[in-house]
Amino acid sequence: MNVSRRTFIATGLAGGALLAAAAWLRGPHAPPLAAPRRALDAEAEALFGAVVPVLLAGAWPSDPAEEAIARQETLAGIDVAVAGLSPASREELRELVTLLALPPVRLLAGVSAPWHEAAPPDVRRFLDRLRESPFMLMRSAYDALHALTFAAWYGNPRAWPAIGYPGPPPFGPPS
Repeated sequence: MNVSRRTFIATGLAGGALLAAAAWLRGPHAPPLAAPRRALDAEAEALFGAVVPVLLAGAWPSDPAEEAIARQETLAGIDVAVAGLSPASREELRELVTLLALPPVRLLAGVSAPWHEAAPPDVRRFLDRLRESPFMLMRSAYDALHALTFAAWYGNPRAWPAIGYPGPPPFGPPS
């Protein structure tokens, strides 16, 4: 078989492009975890890190220092909640996160940047599309992200003053 130089170069370029695409798809697409987690991996933390402030708009702190603390506490709360899920539910959430971390899926969802760099308006549109989707699976994905976020936020004593909740009653014998 006689291969021309043009065919050899074209095949080499196509092979290189295919390898680059495979590496891009494989990831990782998120920075390493900022803190050790029980259930969340770096991709899940990046996804929730983008979703949390958008879902909690209006309740989320505007001060950068307070926002950073709130983000870490909320991610820790989500991690605890996910660790408490059944193994089947944890696996479903892991599959959702893995799917949403893939660049082509993110692009189809309208989020061009990796989750840890995603712009809040893009994340808002993504969440709105999930919530309003005619497909039950997409609405279920929204429900999971929403429920975990709100449980972690409103389970945190930092959020209680804003909603007028004084906290749980004290335990012990009445005085």
